[in-house]
Amino acid sequence: MPDKEGLETIMELRRDFPEVKIIAISRGGRVKPEEYLDLADKLGAHRKLTKPFVREELLAAVQELLE
Repeated sequence: MPDKEGLETIMELRRDFPEVKIIAISRGGRVKPEEYLDLADKLGAHRKLTKPFVREELLAAVQELLE
């Protein structure tokens, strides 16, 4: 994301909108995607996907969170 880190966004969303469902998506960067997504999970992400992923994985995660 150009203006802010994803982990920062997750923290803000959990603080301001605790009921919102979050899917964290990463391909890595400064850290391995697994490490980043583990942090996202600890901060309150409900699902996590590692890039690249197939459309069906994303759709399944969205469907699961809508139930």
